[in-house]
Amino acid sequence: MSLLANASDPATRQPRSSMFWLLLGALAVAQLFAFWLLCSHQVRKAEARHNEMTVQQMALADCLQYIPGSTIASCSSHIDPAGAGLQPANNPAMTGAVPVSFSYR
Repeated sequence: MSLLANASDPATRQPRSSMFWLLLGALAVAQLFAFWLLCSHQVRKAEARHNEMTVQQMALADCLQYIPGSTIASCSSHIDPAGAGLQPANNPAMTGAVPVSFSYR
């Protein structure tokens, strides 16, 4: 019977209620902090991708401008010897480029 008396006693209910709201507030703050960390990490990654794209575009433009007789393919091989980085399908900066092939007979 004393268990029921404790549960309905307003004197014991008040500290439990304030502790509940305190824990709920702490949980909300922790979640907001974790969300901020996630967003800031994603922004840093996007900035790094943007900077890498800008550097690749500048390198390609410099190669085309300053190396006589250079083509997009030859400059791409100079910039990325593996050939995976500046393919039109993989690189949004090169989506406007039309692949050209010449065959001499």
